[in-house]
Amino acid sequence: MPSQPGPYPLPGISMESWVVRFDESGRCVSPKTRSALLAKLAAEPGRPVIFFSHGWNNDFSDAVDLYRRFLVNFEAATAANPLPAGTKPIFVGITWPSIWLPSDSGPQLAAAPEDESTYARDEALLAELRRILPSTTDWNRLYELLEADRVSGEDAKVLARLIAPALRAGFEEGASEPATTEEHVLRAMSRLQSANARRKGYYLGESGTISGGSPAAPAAPAGALDFLDPRNALRLASLYMMKDRAGTVGAAGVSEFLRAMLSGSSSPVYAIGHSFGCKVMMSAVCAAPLDRKLKAILLLQPAISYLSFAANIPGVGLPGGYRSGLDRVEGPICVTYSGNDFPLHTIYHLALMREKDIGELKVAGGTSAGEPPNIFAALGGFGPRNSSEALIDPIPQPNESFAFPPGARIIGLDGTREKRIDSHGGVATPATAWMLHRLMN
Repeated sequence: MPSQPGPYPLPGISMESWVVRFDESGRCVSPKTRSALLAKLAAEPGRPVIFFSHGWNNDFSDAVDLYRRFLVNFEAATAANPLPAGTKPIFVGITWPSIWLPSDSGPQLAAAPEDESTYARDEALLAELRRILPSTTDWNRLYELLEADRVSGEDAKVLARLIAPALRAGFEEGASEPATTEEHVLRAMSRLQSANARRKGYYLGESGTISGGSPAAPAAPAGALDFLDPRNALRLASLYMMKDRAGTVGAAGVSEFLRAMLSGSSSPVYAIGHSFGCKVMMSAVCAAPLDRKLKAILLLQPAISYLSFAANIPGVGLPGGYRSGLDRVEGPICVTYSGNDFPLHTIYHLALMREKDIGELKVAGGTSAGEPPNIFAALGGFGPRNSSEALIDPIPQPNESFAFPPGARIIGLDGTREKRIDSHGGVATPATAWMLHRLMN
């Protein structure tokens, strides 16, 4: 359906808002809207832009709702504390396919829960796997194993071997791996299953989504499981492939759009990302030189490495993959993190363990939250390290006394205390909106 150029009104929001859409390869699928927006910015010099990317497992309506809820809090903050005279921000949200979209459903996999939407997502994920796995893949055997109630022994090894190329795509050619790919998959599946079982009421659900409910397998200590839920292989593949998609969308498409906004107008741009949307946004910022700098960046529960901005990654000898972003922004890069974020504080570092996930080395593609458990930890779970960062605990609420630490380029904002950030998705809050307000002042 052709997109309509012009603003996209958000219910209950007075700010002018636009939504620009991208596909899984980073191609803009609403070019008329993109052109109309760029013309608008060129015609209204200096108008501030709030540029936002949603994260994982959001369809269009989910993304729009996130933007609306965030702006409700932001407009409340600006009503109580007006921005400088003449400041009239314009909101630009992007959407990208961060969820495995429903496809044609057929007879249900025997081991799958009896839920059509879940089945459709799994089918869409399988369709993507069929596209990227080698032509030599034994699909009959893979389907047989995925349909089983549980796998163990040689069957588990075969499943890991068959699914591994979808994960191995992230390893750099010739780079050493933390283990053989098969061993990596088995270990990650076991850790996911154990962590899910320990977390009563939450588990890594079908097709990689975080859901409420009972774990898919009974509780067992890590390393002591005598069987594995084969669907964890799909969940693991979903996690890897969607993270890589976020990098592709950012570097291949959003980057060009951002450069067009900066080169074609004098608008100060404030970039925001949530979850894998932070990878979208930082990949866009770092993929190519910018004509001028962004004003500031706000990353909400980023599903990227806690060493993304490191001056030197321990044991690697290279800077973080997004370190160059510090030279492309005038103000600070503010990062929220929280011990209440189950996916990023408990799961992420058990599953995303490729070499390129350390410090986000490939762009495309001591607080209440605690210390990072290993070198694969998430930025949104534990905050930034090795980047001359300033860590603030807790994240300030509206009107609380607060000043940005002088000279700080990376500022970590801990949302653990008082559950100021109570979950991975709990980012549309007065505290996060207040941080944007402070950055715009």
